[in-house]
Formats: sequence, structure tokens, C-alpha cells
Amino acid sequence: MRHLSAVDLEVEQVSGVTVVRFPHEVDVVNAAAIRERVLRLLNSGVTEMLLDLTGTRFLDSAGIHIIVRAHGRSTALRVPLSVAIPEQGNVRRVFDLAALSRLVPTTIGLPRRLGGVVSRPCSTAGARGRARKPRG
Repeated sequence: MRHLSAVDLEVEQVSGVTVVRFPHEVDVVNAAAIRERVLRLLNSGVTEMLLDLTGTRFLDSAGIHIIVRAHGRSTALRVPLSVAIPEQGNVRRVFDLAALSRLVPTTIGLPRRLGGVVSRPCSTAGARGRARKPRG
């Protein structure tokens, strides 16, 4: 079993942005350690943060919780937070199903200013146009 301190997140500064690269898999096993590290970084006085999930292939509800908590903390601190996700795969499907792009600014791929080759805003294609009617 891995301990909280055993999660190695690659963190670097690129053009004034703190880029946090998530591991290949984010689930209940490593989520607490990742959440703790991301929140600690936000609390340390960063000026902007990007959560890089472009290399992540599996993300479950524990991963969603990390992103929602990070968004809440960054909003309270007035620190811009965004997320970069892969174009296809599990992570993209999770973002679409949970409509996370409506909560957190999200790009497909890394933004160009951070060394990405291809980047575009993400729309929650699966969530748009499916507004539920109020129950009466």
C-alpha cells in the first residue's frame, strides 16, 4: 500500500503557471495524496495553476473530487485554475459526463503558451442541450 507521501506529482513553473501533471491513474488509492499536494500548492501562494491530465488514462470519482476541491480553493484564493485533458479516452468521457468543463476552464491538450502544440477549449458536448425540465 502506498502512503500519502509516496505519490510523485511532477510540478513545474512554465510562463508563471504552476503546472501539476497528474499520474497515469487517479483513483481512491492515490487521490488523497494528490488532493493534499494540489491544495498545499494553492495555499503556498501560486499565482495560476494548471492541472495537466493529458497523460492520465483513468480517472474515477475520487479524481473528480480533487478537481472540484481545487476549484473551490482556487476560487476562494482568487487564483486562476484550469485543466488540460486528452482529446479522447476515459478522462474526456468523465469530464463530459460530469460536465466539469462548465465548472473549471478546460482545454483539450496543453495550452500553447505552456508548450502545447494543439489546444482548444473543451465543451461538454455530452451535457449541452440536455437541460432537464423542472418537475411540476
